[in-house]
Amino acid sequence: MALIKPFRAWHYHPQKGEIKRLIAPPYDVISEDYRKELEARDPHNVIRLILGQSKPGQPFPESLYQEAGQHLRRWTDEEVLVSEPKESFYLHEMSYQHPFQKKALSRLALFALLKLEPFERKVVFPHERTHASPKVDRGKLLRATHANFSPVFTLYEDPTEVLPQIRKRCEAVRPLFDFTDDEKVHHRLWVIDKSDERRQIALQFDRRRIFIADGHHRYETALGYAEEMRKTGAGGEHPWDYVMSTFVRFNDPGLLILPIHRAVLNSVPLARDAMLADLKKHFVLHSVSRSVLEKISEGSLTEGFGLAFSETEIYLLELKDQTTARQEMPGGKPELWYALDMNLVSFLILEPLLGVSGAALEHHIFYTPSVGEAFSKLKKKEARCVFFIRPTTPKTIKTICESGELMPQKSTYFYPKFPSGLLVYKH
Repeated sequence: MALIKPFRAWHYHPQKGEIKRLIAPPYDVISEDYRKELEARDPHNVIRLILGQSKPGQPFPESLYQEAGQHLRRWTDEEVLVSEPKESFYLHEMSYQHPFQKKALSRLALFALLKLEPFERKVVFPHERTHASPKVDRGKLLRATHANFSPVFTLYEDPTEVLPQIRKRCEAVRPLFDFTDDEKVHHRLWVIDKSDERRQIALQFDRRRIFIADGHHRYETALGYAEEMRKTGAGGEHPWDYVMSTFVRFNDPGLLILPIHRAVLNSVPLARDAMLADLKKHFVLHSVSRSVLEKISEGSLTEGFGLAFSETEIYLLELKDQTTARQEMPGGKPELWYALDMNLVSFLILEPLLGVSGAALEHHIFYTPSVGEAFSKLKKKEARCVFFIRPTTPKTIKTICESGELMPQKSTYFYPKFPSGLLVYKH
């Protein structure tokens, strides 16, 4: 089944600067203003490796990928980035406040290399569809740098509680990094290089299946790159046959999934009154206040999803009849698939009523886990309406994966994100 192994990670030299000034969030959640802030923060911030500057709405010029490769080579030559002396696993603890509730949480993850497996082998499972352009972009970066700067975030089942046991032993060991980031998330990262602990970790993945939580684009890009390299005739096992990943237990008490709301941008023609009339075919519409949307986002509302045209025009949509609705949705899906808010929005509203589906979603839908950011889009007249959906659960993700089905793009937002640049895997 899944094959993981330790590796000699590259990371920032502790004496070359504060790690919290050198890391960045994953590239796909960084605004242009924040990108500029990170770039100005330190000349060696990882933003120069993962996200160059391009003109709004235009693809990155080829020179940016080459510049990233040049930065990486120079930083390793100058020992801004240094390599661990031994192949190791890395234990990462993230402690944070729940964004909606006054509750402290802590999530434990293992950094390791994951052997790339095509999805049809049913060793590594995706849970949602991907957009095409991010894979093109990340593919160009991988070819130019031959390195992973951000991990693929995965989930797995572990009845043995090995990671919490090792975490307890780490209390007596000084972490490689110990810092708090811009989101007030406290990070601690330990190097696990003792042979007995490495063996203990490797054994727990025997006969395990791996489920991708976040980083589908990165996994698919790495998989495609490995297939390209194999076509060159290189036999045997190579560094590109693996991708840097983080592994979190399904039952980790700090595993938090936020919903991703859908803002329909102004590029989509929308007749509001006609749309409301059409919605009544499948939904009962209740006029509600913004506080109901907060409950939807928190997952404390068990039925329905939200629709807002403004701060004052907000509706709760409840499905009238599941059997009737299914007739307009793809057939042959598992029971749970039909109950997902994002599928109801996609197949009963976005596609039939607004004509937005497939590749068009990438250009006409803005995704955000933040209710505030969604309303900001409406207030600035950048979006015509927003659909607010309930968060899904780890159990739902696992069930959907095992059924062989996929959720729509941007179905889940795992919080907090793993930072880019904390560890680097160089081929």
